[in-house]
Amino acid sequence: MSQSELIWDDEALKLLEKVPFFVRKAARKKIEKTAVEAGEKRVTVELMEQIRRERAAS
Repeated sequence: MSQSELIWDDEALKLLEKVPFFVRKAARKKIEKTAVEAGEKRVTVELMEQIRRERAAS
């Protein structure tokens, strides 16, 4: 699966829109890369929160 094949839930897209515009593109790329590496097919709010928690812990 590639990043372009990922499906974004509506709620996840709404959450992404809350990210400041000047880092939104980079955040989306990081989320998609992490999702693909984890074998995910769909980006959800839960996945985004998990990524945020893991990033905060490192």
